[in-house]
Amino acid sequence: MKLNWLPGIMIAVIIGFSIVFSFNAVAQQLDSLELLLKNSPVDSAYVENELTVSRLYHRQGQHGDRCMELAAEAVQHAVDLGDTYLYAKTLDNLGLLYRYHQYYAQAIPLHQKAFDLTEKLDIPPLSKMIFANNTGVAARHNGNFDVSVAYYLKALSIAEKEQDHKNQEIANNGLGIALMNIPRREQEALAHLRRALEIAKASNNMLGQAMNYLSIGSYYDEIGDHKVARDYLFKLKRLNDQMEDKNGIAITLEAIGNSYLMENKDLQTAKAYFERSLQLYEQLNNPLGQATVLSSIGDVFRQRGQLNEALVAYFRAYEVGDDLQHYAMIQHTATAISGAYEEQGNTKQAFAYFRIAQQYKDSLALHQQEIAISALKHQYDFESKEAQIELLTKDKQLANAKLHRRNLIIFVMCGLFAVILGFVFFKIRMRRLKSKAAELIKQQKDARMKALYEKNLMEAEIIATRMQINPHFMFNCLGSIRFLVERKENERALNYLVNFSGFTRRVLEISHRPVHRVSDELKLLAQYLKLEKNRFDDCFSYQIKNEMDQWEERDVIPALLLQPFVENAICHGLSPSSRKEKCLRITAKSGAAHIQLLIEDNGVGLADCGTVQPGHKSMGHKITNKRIDLFNTSYQDRIQWHIENLLNADGSVGGTRVQIAIFIHLPFEHN
Repeated sequence: MKLNWLPGIMIAVIIGFSIVFSFNAVAQQLDSLELLLKNSPVDSAYVENELTVSRLYHRQGQHGDRCMELAAEAVQHAVDLGDTYLYAKTLDNLGLLYRYHQYYAQAIPLHQKAFDLTEKLDIPPLSKMIFANNTGVAARHNGNFDVSVAYYLKALSIAEKEQDHKNQEIANNGLGIALMNIPRREQEALAHLRRALEIAKASNNMLGQAMNYLSIGSYYDEIGDHKVARDYLFKLKRLNDQMEDKNGIAITLEAIGNSYLMENKDLQTAKAYFERSLQLYEQLNNPLGQATVLSSIGDVFRQRGQLNEALVAYFRAYEVGDDLQHYAMIQHTATAISGAYEEQGNTKQAFAYFRIAQQYKDSLALHQQEIAISALKHQYDFESKEAQIELLTKDKQLANAKLHRRNLIIFVMCGLFAVILGFVFFKIRMRRLKSKAAELIKQQKDARMKALYEKNLMEAEIIATRMQINPHFMFNCLGSIRFLVERKENERALNYLVNFSGFTRRVLEISHRPVHRVSDELKLLAQYLKLEKNRFDDCFSYQIKNEMDQWEERDVIPALLLQPFVENAICHGLSPSSRKEKCLRITAKSGAAHIQLLIEDNGVGLADCGTVQPGHKSMGHKITNKRIDLFNTSYQDRIQWHIENLLNADGSVGGTRVQIAIFIHLPFEHN
């Protein structure tokens, strides 16, 4: 079965609607471009203008052979310029004009050559897809379905590689229509049409969806499955309603009417759809569409035996075709009128309109013959030009070969001399580079040794400074134990002493490591806070949250760095506070390039802590600052800290917050 007529109907109706409005504008544009061609040198821009003018002449309608002449001249000029891509574009343009005149056999080799010339060239992939798709269209219309499928597949392959959804849809649609015409490949064809429809839906290409609905529906009409065909056509109708495309709605209504007409079961419904389509074509002032639908209405009446009503519809279509001077429409309706008169027994009128149909058929054939002769002439001139160019190219190649041999001898001699000079220069250069490299290696080795020595020294200082904290901390712990003993709270003192022993053991275990993980530091703090909780009644509570999702396994913090901050929060913030519930919260968070540690309490705050213990100087903070300075000097990561008051809603002090930020050094960053 053949569906090649389907796109032609839609294109003809759309062009018939638009050509009336664009004729004057195109004529003015043609005059300007023709003048430009007369006054311009022949270069690539000139050839591009020739392509534009040839297409405009074709669209104008009353163009004679001028469009073909310009297209053929453009091909010859592109060959003279030696521009392969431009040559391919001119071939493709000439093939399109042949195709529009339905000379598909002449169009196929032109589109095919355009693609074959550029398949391996570095040109826009879109051009390759256009050349391949055009070859597929021409071959499909000419009945060369194997060639059509082969080039549609090439276009599809490029479109998939480029992720070009629009051209994937075009190639799948063409493949579907071509494969419909190859026996036993109908299911494969339907798969491609449905794939084209899926792509159009995914990309929200409503026009593409419409074309595919129409293609699939028409296929099912061709095989006699009219119910399934109309399912697709009704989907097309809803889509056109959504787009508010009156022209598309008119075409769809006409297609639904044709489906009922082909089924020949419900001709009244067919007539109703044709009449709705006719009303829209009249609103759109589309005479060619009106004539097509009127002819179909005549067919409905004729199948029902209502020959007088059929003749009325045929004559209306005939008059429209005559007004438009559309030879194909006149010939078609005259044939239909002749057949209706013959069925009525009116042989005189039947013969009269049969003669009219034959006259227009002969006129069409004569016009087609003139175009065919012109096409053959252009093809002969084009092939002669190519043959002449090929001979000139061979002569030029022979002359170039002789010149190439002579230049090659000179080049070889110069090359040998250059090699000798280069070798001498290379030896001298290598000797100097070796000397510089040896000196650079020595400098780098000395620098590495110095850096290693300085790092070891810094780590030793960090450990030594940390050991200054331990006596300070031990002094505080022992003081707490003495305090509990003096108050005769021996059981609490004993628990405190056991926890203190475990904490001291843990500190000794990490004494060989200058830095460790944040999670290790939080575990140390948990043990330390158990000790401190024994000093308070049930009024003291603490909470440790590790919310880090990065840098968990990185050694980024000196051991016991947070302990002095926690100790200060308890001793100078919570202890003097009169609150019934004294809370301490420690939170660890991480980002893409930093770690944030927060120590918050609901104590008396910074302003009051100074008044609680006048003259107190925090030895812990002093040692901590020194440890941070040593860390920042020894490691690429950086630590900063800041302390501030927490404020209540009424502006009063609600506690203290210490923020410790660890900035992670990322090797790939330059700043």
